[in-house]
Amino acid sequence: MERTIGFMGLGKMGKNIVLNMIKNKYEVVAFNRSPGPLQEVAKAGAIAATSQEDVVKRLSGKKVVWLMYPSGEVTENAVRTLSKVLKKGDIIINGANDNYKEAAKYEAMLSPNGISILDAGCSGGPSGALNGMSIMVGGDRKAYDYVEQLFKDLSVKDGLLYCGPAGAGHFVKMVHNAVEYGMMQSIAEGFDLMANGPYKNMELDKIAELWNHGSVVRGYLIELTARALKKEKRLESISPYVEDNGEGRWSVNAAVEHAIPFAAISSSLFERFSSRSEEQFGRRLLAALRHEFGGHAVKNE
Repeated sequence: MERTIGFMGLGKMGKNIVLNMIKNKYEVVAFNRSPGPLQEVAKAGAIAATSQEDVVKRLSGKKVVWLMYPSGEVTENAVRTLSKVLKKGDIIINGANDNYKEAAKYEAMLSPNGISILDAGCSGGPSGALNGMSIMVGGDRKAYDYVEQLFKDLSVKDGLLYCGPAGAGHFVKMVHNAVEYGMMQSIAEGFDLMANGPYKNMELDKIAELWNHGSVVRGYLIELTARALKKEKRLESISPYVEDNGEGRWSVNAAVEHAIPFAAISSSLFERFSSRSEEQFGRRLLAALRHEFGGHAVKNE
């Protein structure tokens, strides 16, 4: 495949993916609406484009353009723009968290012009984006085969899977994030009980650290729990307001559509809604965990 990649959207994930591409010896033509991140990747070796159309003009041969925009109007507008300037055989990769149902719409929009689009769910947060992610891909198999090496270069060992036709990658990533909701909720509730139960002044950061050594619940989220609690033992400075980015809602809707029991994950989503009017230690920890693994902003007291 071509070693020059177009890239649009330099948020927390997008900027680090570009830096990862540069590290893997790809030439990246990047565009971002705000200049700061664009200047940062340009300093690292990317070519700064002035518009979405300019990105495409600077690519040659079979063109590959990676989108890393938020779900919704901004992504749809970018796909519409690219549908007019890309040519038959070119490929779009939609790497952000997008509703899996959008994939079929984008495919229908692009296929008359012979343009392929792959939905690539990326997990690992900003650190994974920079050092190696888990990537779940859906879409045309021939297009996937063409860019497979790019995905391999950006993922950790055994961290890449072609999941099926259009939407399959984002569907798997959606469910992944919904499971993440449930796991985070259970961690938060357990530590809430220890923080406010019969034994006072427990060293919660040390308990989290302990659980990461031989315990059946050891793992990345427990590691991040320990990290957050080491910074501030009672998380007093963090508001217990926990946002959701959409994947939990989409997953609950899909479960309802297909009559799949989804009790624990549905409850974790509703707890996030509830967090916006109540204050509990567990919700402070949820907010802290989102900040630790994904760099998501927290509301401060």
